[in-house]
Amino acid sequence: MFFPTLGLIATTKVITVDIHQTLQEALDTMYYHNHRSIVVVNKTLHYIISTKDIIRFKLEKIDFSTPLSQILLRPLPSIDKNSNIIMALNLTNDLDEHICVCNEDGSLFGLVTNSDIVASVDPQIVLDTLQLSTIFDKKYGYKSFSPDTQMLKVLEYMQNSNSDCVIIQEDTTAVGILTSKDILSFVGSDMGKDICVSGVMSSPVETLSEKATISEGIEYLRKRHFKRIVAVNDAGEVMGIVTQQDLIARTYLKWSQLMQDHFKQFEEIAQILQQKNRHLTELATKDALTGIHNRHMFAELFAKEFAILKRDKIKLSLLMIDLDHFKAVNDTYGHNLGDYVLKTFAHLVSSSVREADLFARWGGEEFVLLLRNSGCEEGYEVAEKIRNRLAEQVFDEVGHVTCSIGITEVSADDTLQDAIGRADNAMYTAKKEGRNRSVSCEAKGWNP
Repeated sequence: MFFPTLGLIATTKVITVDIHQTLQEALDTMYYHNHRSIVVVNKTLHYIISTKDIIRFKLEKIDFSTPLSQILLRPLPSIDKNSNIIMALNLTNDLDEHICVCNEDGSLFGLVTNSDIVASVDPQIVLDTLQLSTIFDKKYGYKSFSPDTQMLKVLEYMQNSNSDCVIIQEDTTAVGILTSKDILSFVGSDMGKDICVSGVMSSPVETLSEKATISEGIEYLRKRHFKRIVAVNDAGEVMGIVTQQDLIARTYLKWSQLMQDHFKQFEEIAQILQQKNRHLTELATKDALTGIHNRHMFAELFAKEFAILKRDKIKLSLLMIDLDHFKAVNDTYGHNLGDYVLKTFAHLVSSSVREADLFARWGGEEFVLLLRNSGCEEGYEVAEKIRNRLAEQVFDEVGHVTCSIGITEVSADDTLQDAIGRADNAMYTAKKEGRNRSVSCEAKGWNP
């Protein structure tokens, strides 16, 4: 058979805990085996606990002596061990890199990863030309913190981030990295959340040149048993973090192009890979929670609008919007209701602006809006429209939520960072003046 069955490629040595064991026992097992995730077995239903879940449990103050059966866990996709990898491709997703391979009675036989599946489709394809740097156009970049940052701030960021690690930097130099293993060690030791990240991070940071090929990147991950690559330029500056998923995504894209030459033989798999590519493209440009543009896509679109501004002398106004006291919403009502507020707010703004305007989630509860053919005065009017609509909105259980908005006009000699900085300062002025208000600044040179 050209495509192997999953039973032939599955890893059968799986670290598991039973559904009736406690969360603390799961954490201890993860740390002992140096795993960033663990499978929870419950007869024919199988779940996964990842480092992000551990962070969430910690921040939500869940008692770690609680049995796993009493905690909401994320189920893993499952498939019969006699199925082939074509069927498994339909189950791969971006939340879980694992798929449970089950016996006929539904019990756990083993696990396969996305990379296992990809490697079994056509092992003759060697990606020895594409460099790691070609992946960066699909990523926003990476998040860094200074060594004296409190761990609580880092945990709050990682809980809502797609990334499972952050770089610790002094200036442009990476002095450490905080990975899933470090988080598990930190949570397991029950150190205070006011401890600085320098006391938890791993150091020094192992890096790979951004000029390395994808094949070399895959080999690097395999040899070191790493989940990610910290890519640097010739000067040693960190350029980005490349995960196993990034390498897989680039592999999918390359294969979908090659499969066009063998369409009759591989028609079924080519269709699946094309669907994957569309999905990955959407993930690269859309915020997963709200469905609006993400930060990286906003930066790309801003560059295009800025070029038009310089060429045609049009006006652009930029709004920075922050939901007031949003941390209290999460702390009081939980993150599910917090997510509901964010999604509702995104819909409210999208329905309040023109289709040509650019609206994106900047991070957490911060949003950014770019208005075409609009100066500060028009930007202020739109800001007040949004602010008033939100103030009138009633959220189930939560009640009323307000926002603070900073507005600036984009100048021809601006950078995105310049415009964001002024709008951000104006927004914080609105916060200082009592929140639930809009503050407009002029172009360059304005200081609150």
